Amino acid sequence: MVEVENELYVLVEAVKHSNIYKEYDRCKKTLKADPELFRRVNVFRIESYKLNRQPDDGTLQDRLEKFQADNLELTEEPRVRAFLDAELGLCRMIQEINTRLVRGIDFE
Repeated sequence: MVEVENELYVLVEAVKHSNIYKEYDRCKKTLKADPELFRRVNVFRIESYKLNRQPDDGTLQDRLEKFQADNLELTEEPRVRAFLDAELGLCRMIQEINTRLVRGIDFE
């Protein structure tokens, strides 16, 4: 397990030195400089997560569209848009790492 932990440390450091993570971190710091905006973005993220995790009861698309319309002003704010885009990029990187790990160990 020690070898895995050492290599995991190397992976974490590689992620932290990647351009994708650096952009995410820069955007996060920019948002945190405005505590109220950062708070609003976090509320948006939580509500978005909850909404996207709900089963589709036939009204999900309508609820998603309403949520997007209700939050359009927030998500079009340049600092918010940059952060959300950077966050998505980082999430995709983490998903790719996970996918490759699972495939690489033939985990079923």
